[in-house]
Amino acid sequence: MENTEQKVITDKQKKAVLVIKQLLNEMHKDIQELIDFESLKESSEKIEAKAIRISKIAIALQKSLDLKNGGTVATNLDHLYKHIRFAVARVMDHNDYSYLTSAEKVTAEINKGWDKISSAA
Repeated sequence: MENTEQKVITDKQKKAVLVIKQLLNEMHKDIQELIDFESLKESSEKIEAKAIRISKIAIALQKSLDLKNGGTVATNLDHLYKHIRFAVARVMDHNDYSYLTSAEKVTAEINKGWDKISSAA
């Protein structure tokens, strides 16, 4: 007979998944808005506030990673979050929007994965 184990996740874990999903959605939306800021010629204060918000979300997501037990997935996510932080730092420090497109694509892909995870939770 085949032994099928079913993992049960706790309510606390479900809430954590939903919080991460919400953070990812907000970060993706903010990156899209920051991309739009370039063509809208938004004020430097507004650009900086949006970039700082994105960086803070990315840092929170990095801190949520279990790098010791998370394997390559956690390591890869850590690198992707660092890339996002780099992209928004380039906007703040050098008015360079060139990395934001890749950061937006990264968040879109991560969101797709979390949509699947959260629907299974």
